[in-house]
Amino acid sequence: MLIEEEAVESLAVETEDKDLERLFAEARRYPLLTSQQEKSIDGSKWQAVTGLQKLLVRDKVARHYLRAWSSNTALTPLDIAYFTNREHHFILRRELSNYMADGKQADRMEALHSALQKNRTPRTLDQRMADLDLPASLTVGIAVVVLRLDGVKLQDSVADALEQWSTFWTHTEKRPKTPLEASVREELIAHMESYSDARDTLTMHNLRLVYSIAGRYRGKGVNYLDLIQEGTLGLIRAAEKYDHSKGFRFSTYCFNWITQAIRRHVGDTGGLIRYPTHVQEQVNKLYRLRVTEKQRTGEEPGDAALAEAAGLTLEKTRDLLQLRNLGVSLDAPQFDDDDGTLLDTMSGGPFDASESEAETESLHDRLLLEMEELDKAEREVVIARWGLHDGPPLSRAEIADRMSVSREWVRQLERAALTKLSGNERIRSAFADYMEASD
Repeated sequence: MLIEEEAVESLAVETEDKDLERLFAEARRYPLLTSQQEKSIDGSKWQAVTGLQKLLVRDKVARHYLRAWSSNTALTPLDIAYFTNREHHFILRRELSNYMADGKQADRMEALHSALQKNRTPRTLDQRMADLDLPASLTVGIAVVVLRLDGVKLQDSVADALEQWSTFWTHTEKRPKTPLEASVREELIAHMESYSDARDTLTMHNLRLVYSIAGRYRGKGVNYLDLIQEGTLGLIRAAEKYDHSKGFRFSTYCFNWITQAIRRHVGDTGGLIRYPTHVQEQVNKLYRLRVTEKQRTGEEPGDAALAEAAGLTLEKTRDLLQLRNLGVSLDAPQFDDDDGTLLDTMSGGPFDASESEAETESLHDRLLLEMEELDKAEREVVIARWGLHDGPPLSRAEIADRMSVSREWVRQLERAALTKLSGNERIRSAFADYMEASD
């Protein structure tokens, strides 16, 4: 058995080595670009984006979509409950946050919508669209949606997210029966191909930078090929956002995007417990400082010395030092001042043991009825946190985003609600009956 496992492991290593050699051979085909080449390629990318924007505001069918889209940025929030695919919610938050009702560019979005409603001149519409300074990826996503409405099949994640969000739009208009003009459709496709070619060229000629950065994170519990994949996604995002007119080289710009993507992936998958990226970086910084100080002085530095060296408070430093190699008993209390345990918060348990859906539904209905005694905000948090609505359970961060409050406020609401419910004798009695029936 041991020989078989060693053979399988050896085969996996050999396969990975072949994949890596293939990737390196492919990367060697694309030499690094000169500064002038980068400017030329990136210039063609933004020229294509500008061309797409001009076509979108001048074609009748495209303007119809833009009117509805610009209207709903003010009327329909990016509520995570709208999205069956949560990734689509995060994509639109990234692309549209500045243009929503409370965003920095909300007034300019309103100006575009007003100009579209009043059928202003092409020159005015071009100016209003340019004033928005839309991301290239969002411009392309809108163009893909318009082309899909005309029957053209194209793949784009931003377009997928926009379409899912549009099913919940507050304001919609009757779509014109006329299709896109043939010349407009051809120009849209041509501009999109030009954009994709420029983005892909910037990406392919900088793959070696991804391999180099990914190599620094080997040995952290994540496969090297996975690191390369995540770093490449960061590189593609950098190629979409890069603007040569800002005066710096693409390799300088994409370095942070690649590093951020790889760090986030390592943080998400490299350990049993996931912490936010900035917290992981603070923890790593403290441990690096501890090693440095020990090598310099020959003694283990105290918490106060570490706090001073890191520029953090003593309390914050102690909290961060407790995070690495953290082991927590499931019998530990959930909060310092109650009798509940962490095991009580895990999915499954007695509610999953029942063989009768009717009994579970009865208990569920009873719980919802008793929750009417809670404050509105407390009730909303409990329903969303434990998936008592029609959707999946949400995290505190997702609920905070949905309610436009802080995660700490959500935690306090959750805690207050559970305290009230735990003292409800009717809920205790209903649960006791349920457990007796399921035995």
